[in-house]
Amino acid sequence: MTEPVPESLLHDLTGSRTAPAPAPDRLVNLRDVATASPALRPGVLLRSDAPRAGDTPPAGVAWPPHTVLDLRDPGESREAHPLADVARVVPLPVLDGAATGAAGAPAAVPGLGVLYLQMLDGAGAGHLVEGVGLVATGDAPTLVHCTAGKDRTGVLVALVLALAGIERAAIVADYERTGPNMGGVLARAAVTARLSVPDAHVLAALPPELVTAPGWAIEAVLDHLEDHDGGAEGWYLAHGGETGTIEALRRRLLVG
Repeated sequence: MTEPVPESLLHDLTGSRTAPAPAPDRLVNLRDVATASPALRPGVLLRSDAPRAGDTPPAGVAWPPHTVLDLRDPGESREAHPLADVARVVPLPVLDGAATGAAGAPAAVPGLGVLYLQMLDGAGAGHLVEGVGLVATGDAPTLVHCTAGKDRTGVLVALVLALAGIERAAIVADYERTGPNMGGVLARAAVTARLSVPDAHVLAALPPELVTAPGWAIEAVLDHLEDHDGGAEGWYLAHGGETGTIEALRRRLLVG
């Protein structure tokens, strides 16, 4: 039986049945990816939810980023990218339009397993490959984000870390760290994206995987990469990547 959305998350998202929780004025799902493993060099790769104009500058990470990889579809944001004045912002719509429906309305979201494999097997694969190249060679620090910093960001970061040779358990643990942040993430999404935070009864009916970060979802990505001939490297090369980029990625990300 599918477990319901946790009661604590319902409370965080809705505040009460009549008033939604306010949107935080800071990134709530930001972290240096180097915290995933001591093998990774700090200050190179960051991941987060979508930045908003007027956000309080974060402390404890290299900021501002010099390169920003925005994985959202074009219709998801109501505003110009707030980091465009300080960073090179590269749009990489890895869902290839599937995140928005007609007139920018949110599209129906499939289960995470289906959604993640769509990125790896569909038109978005080329954007993932391009994203790896930018992490490897663009001006650092590089920030990767989508709306929540969970699904699209999670797949690209998992691919990057797999190519760098980081152990599976560390990749999964990094993905799961988004779970406790989802209350603030969805409150902010109501402002930054063409979305609204649902009422508690609507949230309770959603598959919990959509508003949490279950490890099995990113495990499915890693399984898919490992099952490819040549593993993650084989997948990357088969989709247009180059060996030299993998080598550059490892030199940039890995300590020593």
